[in-house]
Amino acid sequence: MLKRIGFFTSAFLCLSTATVNANDDDDAASAADFTFEHVSCSGHENEIRIIVNDVKGAHGLITADLYPNEEDGFLRGRGRILQVRFAAKAPQTKFCIRAPESGLFAMSVYHDENANGDFDKNGIGLPAEPWGISNNPKVRFGPPKVEKALFEVGAETGAKVSINLN
Repeated sequence: MLKRIGFFTSAFLCLSTATVNANDDDDAASAADFTFEHVSCSGHENEIRIIVNDVKGAHGLITADLYPNEEDGFLRGRGRILQVRFAAKAPQTKFCIRAPESGLFAMSVYHDENANGDFDKNGIGLPAEPWGISNNPKVRFGPPKVEKALFEVGAETGAKVSINLN
């Protein structure tokens, strides 16, 4: 089993589909309540407020990776610029992270159900744990391009991201 490559890379070797498209995510993000309190939220510049939806159980960790606007390294450990982990809460887990600067970024999350620090896969390399990508792009025969997952972080306005787990 492939362990040390990005947590999505081996998963996309086989067919995988998401259930929500980007237009649905626009509606979900605008309807989501981003006024939550969390120890990670401070109101500083470049703050990204994140809601992870469809968390099935309040066990394990939600792991989030932040990526720059670069195709090379997207959804691979070497390409991420920040990783955070927070206790999973069902049916939503809410938290904040700070981008290093304003600009375009992408994010991936997974529910590390057994809290072992790894994105577990089954015997044929498909995800054994729920995962999601910013903008909830449709995923078919391979990972989406970074452009499908990009969102803008403003210095003063930050960003609001709602991600659905698959």
